[in-house]
Amino acid sequence: MNCLDQYRGKLLTAINRNLRTVVAAADEEAIHRFRVGVKRLTALYRFLGEVQPEIGAKRLLKPARRLSGSVSKVRDGHIARKLLAELPGLKMRSVISLQRAIDEGIRRDYDIFRELVGTDIRIPLRLPTVSALGLSESRLLRHKAPALEQLLGDIVGADDRGDAEHWHGIRIQLKRYHHTLEAFDLCPGHRRDEAELSQIGMLEQLLGDWHDRVITAEILQTLPRREKQCAPAIAELDRQQALLLGSARIYLAKYRLRKAATWRDPGGTG
Repeated sequence: MNCLDQYRGKLLTAINRNLRTVVAAADEEAIHRFRVGVKRLTALYRFLGEVQPEIGAKRLLKPARRLSGSVSKVRDGHIARKLLAELPGLKMRSVISLQRAIDEGIRRDYDIFRELVGTDIRIPLRLPTVSALGLSESRLLRHKAPALEQLLGDIVGADDRGDAEHWHGIRIQLKRYHHTLEAFDLCPGHRRDEAELSQIGMLEQLLGDWHDRVITAEILQTLPRREKQCAPAIAELDRQQALLLGSARIYLAKYRLRKAATWRDPGGTG
């Protein structure tokens, strides 16, 4: 069996298992695992689409991405209510009140997700195997290195300035690189580069924590008639965003220098 088919099979089984749980209830952990699984699936089929564009990767991924997108606001709500409880200086009464308001939004967004499941999407999710798409293992393995180099080049070459959308784009590229790399774990001689993942892991963490605060602030800004309650939390979230983004800029600059040195001297340690 094609080694990427082994990865695809395990991944799709886990995605559908978590999806069944999510359809039954707005389970926080299952929603998180389902969405991460869809991101991994997206990275895999986009890679396959780069090798052979005729497969129509975007079309194949549409049902899974629609479901993931539909439940994303529920996931955002879970992140926001948890992060609120961790912010310093907030009165417990305010935290509980805001969490209740967020819970109302979670219930509303989950109902929207369930409606989509009931009317538009066939479950379990199915996608053609790599072999059925006519892609040989040898061809895919040959394309691995240039694909990863392109993704890494986009990350290293990214400007360390820019607005929130710009940094969110870098975060997405980091995840795509990570997930593409791990897709080859079951291929002989192609274990993931743990040293490389460790280097980008800190940048992923910083941008992930930053994005959680961006999302939480946006949710609080939409809560009706709660401006006074939300103001202290939003101020603290803005402060933390600035610190995290500042750290991400510094780390990206250092990472860029390390990679530049490695590319100049392939025998170096980076």
